[in-house]
Amino acid sequence: MADQSGKRARTPDFVVIGQVRRPHGIRGALRVAPLTDDPERYHLLKRVWLNHGDDERTPFTLAQVQLIPDGIILSLDGISDRNAAETWRQAWVEIPGEEVLPLAEGRHYIFEIIGVQVVTEEGVALGEVVDILRNPAHDVYVVRGDEREYLIPAVPEFIRQIDSETGLMIVHVVDGLLDL
Repeated sequence: MADQSGKRARTPDFVVIGQVRRPHGIRGALRVAPLTDDPERYHLLKRVWLNHGDDERTPFTLAQVQLIPDGIILSLDGISDRNAAETWRQAWVEIPGEEVLPLAEGRHYIFEIIGVQVVTEEGVALGEVVDILRNPAHDVYVVRGDEREYLIPAVPEFIRQIDSETGLMIVHVVDGLLDL
């Protein structure tokens, strides 16, 4: 849902969608490790911003996107040789937050989950989501409370609701869950 400015709640100004690994070839293409579950989305982009981890972003128009088994090859207008591409090694590939595509109902971007407050169905505050551990079966939310951390599997059995607008997650606690 949007606020009065039209932005979705908790959407940052820019969202990281990949990281440049190295130059590809001699014509300035970049080999990128995508940070998305759906690399096909790169085909929908017109522009990306490259950032070396500071707040100085450089915009580029996408000339070509090629999906490969271990990543993506991006050709960007303005990067025309290997030396120019080399300067962007390890840079973050970003897009403006307002260009982030909506997800299906019940799905959330990582930036929408990090920082939310976690409470039980009974209203007991557990803490704040500080990290997400990626596992083959399912993600695990790392929740830091005043006295300890909790590991809560990101599955419907335990996660009853995530409201990214209010920054609140409600969890169902079963015996042993908070002992992990």
